[in-house]
Amino acid sequence: MRKFLFAGMVGLFASLWLSVSAQEPTTMWPYLFTDFTEATLHFRSGETGQAKVNIHLLHNDLHYLNGSKIFTTDNQNDVARIVLPDNRAFVRCENLYIEVLGETPQAILGRRTTGDFDRLTQGTGAYGTSSSTSAVDNLSSLQIGGLTNLNYDLIRVERENGQTLPLSVRFCFVIDGQIYNANKRTISKLLPEADQKEFNTFLKKNKVKWNREEGLQKVLEYISPLLAK
Repeated sequence: MRKFLFAGMVGLFASLWLSVSAQEPTTMWPYLFTDFTEATLHFRSGETGQAKVNIHLLHNDLHYLNGSKIFTTDNQNDVARIVLPDNRAFVRCENLYIEVLGETPQAILGRRTTGDFDRLTQGTGAYGTSSSTSAVDNLSSLQIGGLTNLNYDLIRVERENGQTLPLSVRFCFVIDGQIYNANKRTISKLLPEADQKEFNTFLKKNKVKWNREEGLQKVLEYISPLLAK
């Protein structure tokens, strides 16, 4: 009995490890989601549509499935918002898709995720310095899924054959259609000068950490009425 229980535990941990490792984007699967996902697309024209979509991490572009072929929209900025079945939403701003973590009429707290291709392509120049020319050459020689190979079945099979793609993940605020990094100096400057001192007091009182979502949700609630002035 113990033997079977142990074997079952090993199988469970193995399957969990495989599911976690499979979620990592690679150069052959440089997508934000582990698979193409049904979503509602909200266009700037006011229309809506349904499609199986993913966000390609090279240029932060929307890709969608039609059968076994991957397509991209002619104008990425035609799509204003993507809403997934679990109600996660992404807004298009400054040529990026920003995940919505919190939202008021005045601002959005978001998470910006991009592929850190620079870390993959950094070359070494003279005396050990980084060579940008070498990096560009390396990027052009990388096989990147979802660009030249637009066959969904093939790149899905080959996803584990690529290099692990490092990600750059940052919190930000979207205000009046512009992206602002989530830090004290940037956000303070957006507030009326008369409110900046009280804002600093609020940050100290609440021990806000700018790399923690729960603190940033409090910042969103605090600044929204001030931005509405």
